[in-house]
Amino acid sequence: MQRLLIEAGTTYGLQGKRYEKYGAVFDECILDKKLADKLGRRAGNYLTVQTDKDTDTQKALRSALRSFVRRGKRALVVGFGNGDVVADALGAKVVEYLKKQRLEGGKISVFAPDVGALTNLDSVRLVQAVADGFSPDYVIAVDALATAKAERLGTCFQFTDSALRPGGGIGEGKVLDPKNLGSRLIAIGVPFIISAQDLGAKDNVGYFVPYDADKTTDICAKLIAGAVIDCF
Repeated sequence: MQRLLIEAGTTYGLQGKRYEKYGAVFDECILDKKLADKLGRRAGNYLTVQTDKDTDTQKALRSALRSFVRRGKRALVVGFGNGDVVADALGAKVVEYLKKQRLEGGKISVFAPDVGALTNLDSVRLVQAVADGFSPDYVIAVDALATAKAERLGTCFQFTDSALRPGGGIGEGKVLDPKNLGSRLIAIGVPFIISAQDLGAKDNVGYFVPYDADKTTDICAKLIAGAVIDCF
């Protein structure tokens, strides 16, 4: 799980464009190589959508995703993470919801590589192999993120065309990017985990998830799946 860029960027005075749409707050920025190196990220376009109870979240996510889809209409949706762990199940649930739809015309294909600790296979290499055989216009990679602010748990959606490192929150995993995919990449993440220190605990070490994480993950997965169907 990686941290949200809008939090990592505050230390370095990250500048971007902020606006409201469909009741959500959109934060856009283009990360150049110099600042990306300081933040430990990849250069590229980033868009974060902060929602609340008054947001038309489906329309907001559809708008955000469409800003990354410039041409081409074949997408491979990859759900990273462990579907049996609530805080890490977002990607797998998006794939499951898409499987229930009638994916006609070959525009959307889905794949869930599971975590390497369970399969003893590198998930990035698996995705590379599938993308090589399928040759999609876009690989849409969905994974859970971490946050430093409790109010963002399950309510903040980050989009980027730069890269994704599955397992990045625990220092594992290769980087998935457009170069090693041979396709355009759109990574989508939602935070479902926060550290004890970020909650104000001085002596505790560990991580926490929202009490309603299972329900919230389901809702977010449905919304992301819906945005993908709307755009492809």
